[in-house]
Amino acid sequence: MDLGGGTSRRTVLQAAALGAVGLVTGRASAEARDVYPDQSLRVDGLLRRYRLVVPASANAKPPLMIALHGMLIDSPSVMPLYTGLDEMARARGCVLVYPKSFENHWPLSFGSKLQRELRFLDALVSEMQRTRGTDPQRNYLLGMSNGGYFAVVVASRRSQFLAGLAVHSGSAGVMGFGFETKRKFPVFVAHGDADPIINVRDGRYLGDMFRRLNHPTAYAEFPGLGHIWARDQDVNARIWSHWTEHPA
Repeated sequence: MDLGGGTSRRTVLQAAALGAVGLVTGRASAEARDVYPDQSLRVDGLLRRYRLVVPASANAKPPLMIALHGMLIDSPSVMPLYTGLDEMARARGCVLVYPKSFENHWPLSFGSKLQRELRFLDALVSEMQRTRGTDPQRNYLLGMSNGGYFAVVVASRRSQFLAGLAVHSGSAGVMGFGFETKRKFPVFVAHGDADPIINVRDGRYLGDMFRRLNHPTAYAEFPGLGHIWARDQDVNARIWSHWTEHPA
Protein backbone atom coordinates (compact mmCIF):
# COMPACT_ATOMS: atom_id res chain seq x y z
CA MET A 1 0.00 0.00 0.00
CA ASP A 2 1.61 3.22 -1.14
CA LEU A 3 0.48 6.21 0.86
CA GLY A 4 3.42 8.34 -0.05
CA GLY A 5 3.62 10.83 -2.87
CA GLY A 6 4.29 14.16 -1.17
CA THR A 7 2.19 17.05 0.00
CA SER A 8 -0.65 16.69 -2.49
CA ARG A 9 -1.23 13.05 -1.50
CA ARG A 10 -1.22 13.98 2.19
CA THR A 11 -3.70 16.80 1.53
CA VAL A 12 -6.09 14.40 -0.19
CA LEU A 13 -5.80 11.96 2.71
CA GLN A 14 -6.47 14.68 5.27
CA ALA A 15 -9.45 15.97 3.31
CA ALA A 16 -10.91 12.49 3.04
CA ALA A 17 -10.43 11.86 6.74
CA LEU A 18 -12.00 15.18 7.66
CA GLY A 19 -14.90 14.46 5.34
CA ALA A 20 -15.42 11.08 6.99
CA VAL A 21 -15.53 12.67 10.42
CA GLY A 22 -17.93 15.31 9.14
CA LEU A 23 -20.36 12.61 8.03
CA VAL A 24 -20.71 11.33 11.58
CA THR A 25 -20.56 14.41 13.79
CA GLY A 26 -24.31 14.24 14.22
CA ARG A 27 -23.90 10.79 15.78
CA ALA A 28 -21.30 11.89 18.33
CA SER A 29 -22.39 11.93 21.96
CA ALA A 30 -20.98 11.66 25.45
CA GLU A 31 -19.23 8.39 26.18
CA ALA A 32 -21.59 5.69 27.41
CA ARG A 33 -21.13 4.06 30.79
CA ASP A 34 -19.68 0.94 29.19
CA VAL A 35 -16.91 2.89 27.47
CA TYR A 36 -13.46 3.42 29.00
CA PRO A 37 -11.93 5.95 26.60
CA ASP A 38 -8.33 6.22 27.81
CA GLN A 39 -6.90 2.96 29.04
CA SER A 40 -3.19 2.20 29.19
CA LEU A 41 -0.91 -0.81 29.23
CA ARG A 42 2.87 -0.82 29.62
CA VAL A 43 4.62 -2.93 26.98
CA ASP A 44 8.38 -2.96 26.38
CA GLY A 45 8.67 -0.07 28.81
CA LEU A 46 6.28 2.04 26.72
CA LEU A 47 2.89 3.25 27.94
CA ARG A 48 0.46 2.16 25.22
CA ARG A 49 -3.08 3.51 24.97
CA TYR A 50 -6.38 1.97 23.94
CA ARG A 51 -10.13 2.60 24.10
CA LEU A 52 -12.23 -0.14 25.69
CA VAL A 53 -15.92 -1.03 25.44
CA VAL A 54 -17.34 -3.59 27.89
CA PRO A 55 -21.10 -3.82 27.25
CA ALA A 56 -23.55 -5.25 29.77
CA SER A 57 -24.40 -7.87 27.13
CA ALA A 58 -20.90 -9.38 27.42
CA ASN A 59 -21.45 -12.55 29.43
CA ALA A 60 -18.93 -15.16 30.57
CA LYS A 61 -16.08 -15.68 28.07
CA PRO A 62 -17.25 -13.02 25.62
CA PRO A 63 -15.72 -12.64 22.15
CA LEU A 64 -13.03 -10.00 21.72
CA MET A 65 -13.06 -7.55 18.80
CA ILE A 66 -9.92 -5.53 18.03
CA ALA A 67 -10.41 -2.50 15.76
CA LEU A 68 -7.37 -0.92 14.07
CA HIS A 69 -7.76 2.73 13.06
CA GLY A 70 -6.46 4.44 9.92
CA MET A 71 -3.72 7.05 9.69
CA LEU A 72 -3.51 10.84 10.03
CA ILE A 73 -6.45 12.13 12.08
CA ASP A 74 -8.06 8.74 12.58
CA SER A 75 -7.68 7.35 16.10
CA PRO A 76 -9.37 5.17 18.75
CA SER A 77 -11.65 8.11 19.59
CA VAL A 78 -12.58 8.91 15.96
CA MET A 79 -13.04 5.38 14.64
CA PRO A 80 -16.12 4.59 16.78
CA LEU A 81 -17.92 7.63 15.33
CA TYR A 82 -17.87 6.53 11.72
CA THR A 83 -17.92 2.72 12.12
CA GLY A 84 -20.69 2.07 14.65
CA LEU A 85 -18.56 -0.72 16.12
CA ASP A 86 -19.55 0.18 19.70
CA GLU A 87 -23.15 -0.64 18.81
CA MET A 88 -22.03 -3.84 17.08
CA ALA A 89 -20.19 -4.92 20.24
CA ARG A 90 -23.26 -4.26 22.36
CA ALA A 91 -25.54 -6.14 19.99
CA ARG A 92 -23.21 -9.18 19.89
CA GLY A 93 -22.02 -9.21 23.50
CA CYS A 94 -18.38 -8.54 22.60
CA VAL A 95 -15.60 -6.79 24.45
CA LEU A 96 -14.16 -4.25 22.02
CA VAL A 97 -10.73 -2.59 22.05
CA TYR A 98 -9.36 0.15 19.82
CA PRO A 99 -5.55 0.08 20.17
CA LYS A 100 -3.67 3.30 19.45
CA SER A 101 -0.72 2.96 17.10
CA PHE A 102 2.59 4.23 18.38
CA GLU A 103 3.29 6.71 15.57
CA ASN A 104 -0.29 7.67 14.55
CA HIS A 105 -0.18 5.01 11.87
CA TRP A 106 0.46 1.28 11.74
CA PRO A 107 3.83 0.17 10.30
CA LEU A 108 4.00 0.08 6.52
CA SER A 109 7.12 -2.08 6.50
CA PHE A 110 8.51 -5.03 8.41
CA GLY A 111 11.20 -4.96 11.08
CA SER A 112 11.43 -3.62 14.61
CA LYS A 113 8.34 -1.38 14.35
CA LEU A 114 6.20 -4.31 13.26
CA GLN A 115 7.50 -6.46 16.10
CA ARG A 116 6.82 -3.65 18.59
CA GLU A 117 3.18 -3.42 17.50
CA LEU A 118 2.72 -7.19 17.47
CA ARG A 119 3.97 -7.36 21.07
CA PHE A 120 1.51 -4.60 21.99
CA LEU A 121 -1.41 -6.48 20.46
CA ASP A 122 -0.30 -9.75 22.07
CA ALA A 123 -0.18 -8.03 25.46
CA LEU A 124 -3.55 -6.41 24.89
CA VAL A 125 -5.22 -9.73 24.06
CA SER A 126 -3.67 -11.30 27.17
CA GLU A 127 -4.84 -8.36 29.27
CA MET A 128 -8.42 -8.75 28.02
CA GLN A 129 -8.36 -12.46 28.79
CA ARG A 130 -7.02 -11.78 32.28
CA THR A 131 -9.21 -8.81 33.25
CA ARG A 132 -12.36 -9.32 31.14
CA GLY A 133 -12.39 -13.10 30.70
CA THR A 134 -12.54 -12.96 26.91
CA ASP A 135 -12.66 -16.23 24.99
CA PRO A 136 -9.19 -17.05 23.56
CA GLN A 137 -10.88 -18.94 20.71
CA ARG A 138 -12.94 -15.94 19.57
CA ASN A 139 -10.58 -13.08 18.75
CA TYR A 140 -11.89 -10.99 15.85
CA LEU A 141 -9.76 -8.41 14.05
CA LEU A 142 -11.04 -5.45 12.02
CA GLY A 143 -9.20 -2.62 10.29
CA MET A 144 -9.89 0.51 8.25
CA SER A 145 -7.52 1.79 5.56
CA ASN A 146 -3.99 1.70 7.04
CA GLY A 147 -5.50 -0.32 9.89
CA GLY A 148 -6.96 -2.71 7.33
CA TYR A 149 -3.57 -3.24 5.75
CA PHE A 150 -2.03 -3.85 9.16
CA ALA A 151 -4.82 -6.24 10.10
CA VAL A 152 -3.76 -8.36 7.11
CA VAL A 153 -0.15 -8.27 8.35
CA VAL A 154 -1.23 -9.27 11.87
CA ALA A 155 -3.40 -12.06 10.46
CA SER A 156 -0.38 -13.51 8.68
CA ARG A 157 1.59 -13.56 11.92
CA ARG A 158 -1.13 -14.55 14.40
CA SER A 159 -3.58 -16.66 12.40
CA GLN A 160 -3.67 -19.40 15.04
CA PHE A 161 -5.37 -16.96 17.43
CA LEU A 162 -7.90 -15.45 15.00
CA ALA A 163 -11.56 -16.40 14.67
CA GLY A 164 -12.27 -13.84 11.94
CA LEU A 165 -10.90 -10.88 9.98
CA ALA A 166 -12.57 -7.84 8.39
CA VAL A 167 -10.71 -5.41 6.14
CA HIS A 168 -12.45 -2.19 5.05
CA SER A 169 -10.96 0.10 2.40
CA GLY A 170 -7.63 -1.65 2.83
CA SER A 171 -4.92 -3.26 0.78
CA ALA A 172 -2.82 -6.39 0.74
CA GLY A 173 0.26 -4.25 0.14
CA VAL A 174 3.44 -6.30 0.23
CA MET A 175 1.48 -9.06 1.96
CA GLY A 176 0.12 -9.92 -1.48
CA PHE A 177 3.39 -11.75 -2.05
CA GLY A 178 3.92 -14.85 0.07
CA PHE A 179 0.98 -14.42 2.45
CA GLU A 180 0.44 -17.55 4.53
CA THR A 181 -1.70 -18.51 7.51
CA LYS A 182 -1.70 -21.51 9.80
CA ARG A 183 -5.43 -21.28 10.46
CA LYS A 184 -8.23 -20.77 7.92
CA PHE A 185 -10.44 -18.11 9.49
CA PRO A 186 -13.36 -16.33 7.75
CA VAL A 187 -12.53 -13.06 6.01
CA PHE A 188 -14.81 -10.17 5.05
CA VAL A 189 -13.44 -7.54 2.65
CA ALA A 190 -15.37 -4.31 2.02
CA HIS A 191 -14.52 -1.49 -0.36
CA GLY A 192 -16.22 1.46 -2.03
CA ASP A 193 -15.85 1.66 -5.80
CA ALA A 194 -15.41 5.45 -5.58
CA ASP A 195 -12.56 5.30 -3.05
CA PRO A 196 -10.05 8.06 -4.02
CA ILE A 197 -7.40 6.93 -1.52
CA ILE A 198 -7.06 3.16 -1.96
CA ASN A 199 -8.36 2.02 -5.32
CA VAL A 200 -11.12 -0.54 -5.36
CA ARG A 201 -8.80 -2.85 -7.31
CA ASP A 202 -6.87 -3.34 -4.07
CA GLY A 203 -10.00 -4.57 -2.33
CA ARG A 204 -10.82 -6.92 -5.18
CA TYR A 205 -7.29 -8.31 -5.14
CA LEU A 206 -7.47 -8.83 -1.39
CA GLY A 207 -10.72 -10.77 -1.65
CA ASP A 208 -9.30 -12.93 -4.44
CA MET A 209 -6.11 -13.55 -2.45
CA PHE A 210 -7.97 -14.93 0.54
CA ARG A 211 -10.17 -17.09 -1.68
CA ARG A 212 -7.08 -18.58 -3.33
CA LEU A 213 -5.78 -19.40 0.14
CA ASN A 214 -9.03 -21.25 0.97
CA HIS A 215 -10.29 -18.83 3.60
CA PRO A 216 -14.11 -18.55 3.71
CA THR A 217 -14.22 -15.11 2.07
CA ALA A 218 -16.96 -12.58 1.43
CA TYR A 219 -16.30 -9.49 -0.68
CA ALA A 220 -18.68 -6.52 -0.63
CA GLU A 221 -18.24 -3.63 -3.07
CA PHE A 222 -20.34 -0.52 -2.51
CA PRO A 223 -21.26 1.63 -5.52
CA GLY A 224 -20.50 5.33 -5.08
CA LEU A 225 -18.85 4.86 -1.69
CA GLY A 226 -15.59 6.67 -1.04
CA HIS A 227 -12.96 6.10 1.62
CA ILE A 228 -15.40 5.58 4.48
CA TRP A 229 -16.86 2.68 6.45
CA ALA A 230 -20.08 1.35 4.90
CA ARG A 231 -22.04 1.83 8.10
CA ASP A 232 -25.19 3.02 6.36
CA GLN A 233 -25.05 -0.08 4.14
CA ASP A 234 -25.24 -2.32 7.23
CA VAL A 235 -21.74 -3.69 6.74
CA ASN A 236 -21.30 -4.52 10.44
CA ALA A 237 -24.19 -6.97 10.45
CA ARG A 238 -22.83 -8.55 7.27
CA ILE A 239 -19.38 -8.93 8.80
CA TRP A 240 -20.75 -10.62 11.92
CA SER A 241 -23.00 -12.94 9.93
CA HIS A 242 -20.11 -14.07 7.78
CA TRP A 243 -17.90 -14.72 10.79
CA THR A 244 -20.52 -16.75 12.62
CA GLU A 245 -21.59 -18.71 9.54
CA HIS A 246 -17.99 -19.85 8.99
CA PRO A 247 -16.45 -20.53 12.41
CA ALA A 248 -12.69 -21.03 12.34
